[in-house]
Amino acid sequence: MNKKPRLEKESKGLQDKPSSDMQEISNELKDALRDIPEEKKKELLTVFKQYDIRRSFAGPIPPPEILQGYDKCIKNGAERVLKMAENQSAHRLQLEDHAVKEQLKQSRRGQDYGFAMGVICIIASVTLAIFGHDTIAGIIGGSTIIGLVTVFIIGKKQQANSQRD
Repeated sequence: MNKKPRLEKESKGLQDKPSSDMQEISNELKDALRDIPEEKKKELLTVFKQYDIRRSFAGPIPPPEILQGYDKCIKNGAERVLKMAENQSAHRLQLEDHAVKEQLKQSRRGQDYGFAMGVICIIASVTLAIFGHDTIAGIIGGSTIIGLVTVFIIGKKQQANSQRD
């Protein structure tokens, strides 16, 4: 059995009633097909009928059968779809790379500020102790050391938890 006659029959049936088929498709598809010549619209509608347009697939590109349909309807249609998927993938990778770099910068900046604050508090604590303000020096120095140790312990636990996930 040859499948070409079936496709030709569908095309002929489509040519007999082009306006009613255009009414069956969604407004979004009408907008997408607006600038395409009438003959190409007919071919696209044939492909849409042959492959249920509600059919879903996993991944950024359609199955080969659908890509072949795009090539039949639009010059280099499959290549255009694949190029679009490649561009989208490259864009997504670029965004992820940028986000990771920015998170690393933010983390490093936080560590630098935390270190600076720790050093300033310890210097202040030592200075206060030298001038006889032992109680305040102990509070500032103790809370600084306890705070820094707590932050590092919590950070290490979170890091270990994220590596397990």
